[in-house]
Amino acid sequence: MREEDKRIAKNTLIVYARLIITTVLGLASMRLVLAALGKSDYGLYNVVGATVIMFSFITSALYNTTTRFINYEQGKSDGNVNRIFNMSIVIHVCFAIVALLILESVGVYYIHNYLNVEPGKEADAMFVFQVSTIVTCLSLISVPFNSLFIVHEDFRTIAIIDIAGAIAKFALILALSYYGGNLLRFYALSMAFVTALTSVAYYLSACKKWPRTTKFNFIKERNKYKDMLVFNNYSLLSAAALLFRNQGSNIVINYFFGTVINAAYAISYAVQGYITTFVGNFDIASAPQITQNISRGNMDRTILLASSTCRVCTLLTLLLLFPIYCELPFILHLWLGNSMPESTVTFCKCTLLVALVSATSGGITQLIRGTGNLKWFSIQFAVLYVLALLISIGLYKAGFPPYTVILSYFIADAVSRCIQIYLLHRYIKLDINSFVQKSYLRPLGVFVCGVTYVLLSESFNAEQSLWHIANFLIACLFMAASVYYIGLYKEERNTLLLYIRQRLTHNKER
Repeated sequence: MREEDKRIAKNTLIVYARLIITTVLGLASMRLVLAALGKSDYGLYNVVGATVIMFSFITSALYNTTTRFINYEQGKSDGNVNRIFNMSIVIHVCFAIVALLILESVGVYYIHNYLNVEPGKEADAMFVFQVSTIVTCLSLISVPFNSLFIVHEDFRTIAIIDIAGAIAKFALILALSYYGGNLLRFYALSMAFVTALTSVAYYLSACKKWPRTTKFNFIKERNKYKDMLVFNNYSLLSAAALLFRNQGSNIVINYFFGTVINAAYAISYAVQGYITTFVGNFDIASAPQITQNISRGNMDRTILLASSTCRVCTLLTLLLLFPIYCELPFILHLWLGNSMPESTVTFCKCTLLVALVSATSGGITQLIRGTGNLKWFSIQFAVLYVLALLISIGLYKAGFPPYTVILSYFIADAVSRCIQIYLLHRYIKLDINSFVQKSYLRPLGVFVCGVTYVLLSESFNAEQSLWHIANFLIACLFMAASVYYIGLYKEERNTLLLYIRQRLTHNKER
């Protein structure tokens, strides 16, 4: 196994260990929060948070830009990472000021005039909004420091900080049941406090680990910022389109159906988020190697990494998706109890489909960012997603059900993937047939196996809890076997077995 592959495998194990812990705490937290706040307040928190997140797309875009340019500079033999880092700091501070101005004008206007909340909750909505605004601006400024950990592949520190943050959030959520005041405001302050604390932890750790890189040195030459700003503008466009899909849907649903349906959407979005985060961690672990190989001009290795990442991301999604889909009503009831809002099961089934098509972008997104040519990738992405939202609004006016917007984005994402692959063929001479076969052919076989199992399991109509648990475990084993024997190549299976044997031998010796 190549040293690069070993490093990706090690980083993947670390990020998944982090993910398992944070996911367990997150799932437990959501049930406690939903029970403490109630369906309406929980929906209110999410829709007001969505109002702020609609503008935090700047954070996502800047994060992608900073990580890409620092990574690219790191791959050069004569790269100056400190220069890129300091340019990023200046850009982030400027965008934080812009975000603050927009939020305190457009955001406040929206809260006062268009937010659909229960009478008497207007002050709580504004309080949550102002707290979220402060956290958004702080997060913007801290992005360059967070990016350094990805660039240097220091996933261990990321895991420690994120796990500590998840434990702190869980502890504060437990305190909700003992607090006698306004629970919604207490929850908003608690989440903001942990987010701020996490940002400070990343800042202090980065300064300690890489003092030369983080040493401030104002770059005065305007032309030095041009490439980053051009890249960021297109990255900003993509991030804004993605937020139209995720948070724009939340606001539109609130307008047509109210906060209770917002709560159902928020739960389904959280389920999708856990799956895409689980899969995305592998994509993140491979990102530094893809970008740095591009900067070295090693395109064959780059495309191989991208196709392998794409296939593994899709396989991981299939591994999770079908067991969850088989027993979704049982899992949701076990998780949320009687607090589960109406339409939650339907929303979750739709978002599982979205998670699957989203996973097919694994490796492709990193390949696009690494080339630095974002223009048409971003434009097609934005056009499709804005159209999907506008079409959904029209369908809602015609009386279509709440989950319509999710299905619209499922179609838009599938079309976008086809366009992305075609554009990569034009720009870097990507062999479409070869890439599609290596990335999607084996996952397609696993998908057929999963659909077959779902159809067979639905022919049984048992109500006992023991049956549901057994069916979920059998589905997990069946999908794991399908991924292992159909999704992986023979050499990959041998490498995996060898790695497991080595780890078991190492543990015994210890």
